[in-house]
Amino acid sequence: MNTATLDSAGASASMPTPATTAEDAALFRKITWRLMPLLCVCYVLNYLDRTNVGYAQLQMKEQLGFSDAVFGLGAGIFFIGYAVFEIPSNLMLAKIGVRATLLRIMGLWGLASAAMMFATTPTQFYVLRFLIGVFEAGFAPGVLFYLTLWFPSHRRAQATALFFMAFGAAPIVAGPIAGLTMTYLDGVMSLRGWQWLFLLEGVPSVLLGIVAFRWLSNSPAQAPWLSATEKQRVARLLADDQAANGATERHTFGAAMRDGRVWLIGFMSFLIILGIYALSFWQPTILKSMGLSVLQIGFYAVIPAVAGIAANLVVGRHSDRRKERRWHFALSAVVGAAGLALTTLFMHNAVAAVLCLALASMGISAAFTVLWSVPGTFMSKSAAAAGIALISTIGGSAGLVAPMMVGALKTMTGGFTASLYVLSGALVLSALLMLVALPASALGRTKR
Repeated sequence: MNTATLDSAGASASMPTPATTAEDAALFRKITWRLMPLLCVCYVLNYLDRTNVGYAQLQMKEQLGFSDAVFGLGAGIFFIGYAVFEIPSNLMLAKIGVRATLLRIMGLWGLASAAMMFATTPTQFYVLRFLIGVFEAGFAPGVLFYLTLWFPSHRRAQATALFFMAFGAAPIVAGPIAGLTMTYLDGVMSLRGWQWLFLLEGVPSVLLGIVAFRWLSNSPAQAPWLSATEKQRVARLLADDQAANGATERHTFGAAMRDGRVWLIGFMSFLIILGIYALSFWQPTILKSMGLSVLQIGFYAVIPAVAGIAANLVVGRHSDRRKERRWHFALSAVVGAAGLALTTLFMHNAVAAVLCLALASMGISAAFTVLWSVPGTFMSKSAAAAGIALISTIGGSAGLVAPMMVGALKTMTGGFTASLYVLSGALVLSALLMLVALPASALGRTKR
């Protein structure tokens, strides 16, 4: 296995000195603290605006007469808009930069989310959900592409883990915020609780888009908070990293679209996200079927979320340190599969089931983080924007498939056991694809 350093000055590169290693670590800590807190807060708001309809429907159903079918179709329409505009949005980001892109994305999705407070008919509901998907398209893959402009491949898994940590943390705050808003603001200024929820979670996205525009830099070269020496060092490390990993081979959007590795990683992402969205939509129902109250469900659901965050950070950091992706992903996916399969044995024991779901969350979250550190390794900057967006589009389609699949299997079998086995099998398949199908060229010069 090739363990050559990624920080080389040429073909005859030597190992970095301890001083250089320490200086680089301090430099990337500086970059991390500048970029990641704001990007993580943006991702939390992204989650809230995407999923708040799940809480809002608790009141909207009764007050507007919307059926479960209406809400189900609204969820699907969101992902249609998201998938159609994902790649165009990322291609635009590569041309105009992340500052203008986040201002556009967050401003428009925030306004559309806030406008949901005025929806009174199914048609209005569908149109706004579609528009939220259109406007939100490109956010997550755009940030993942943005990270490739700042972090070499051997530091990218940890940065990716921090970003996805926000997605894992969002469910912890989503429920309490929704519950408090819809309970204590219901009727204030003649607005219902669900209307306040859309307004108070939509407007902050607009404001944060403005903050991102002023705070972030499009690239290290344009960062006034980096010294000239630091800019040169980052540029050198990134150039050496791409050269070492052969990432200069492909330069066009068409090349990324024709790259079999991109499609394979996209399919692996789809298999992982099946588990993510299935748990997001159905975990509360699973816990409710065990006899838990709504309040108990809220507290129990925190445990898998916290476990997933911890695994994200630990596995991402360890993968970067060892410069190894293949086994970190595969073992994490298998752990997730084991957690889902074991849950079926404890459907009448809430504590044991939650611990199994926590194990599943740990494996799924860690596998997802490690997988997203791979694409930027073998794609050039110009191809990465399209390639990452294509991977995200393929994987994101699981958001439409997973809830319907689990619901259909539940209807057919009367429980969740069959769907948990299917999701477990999907994770095992993703692990096998990583071990035997993904070519070594997709992993650069990390350990295979």
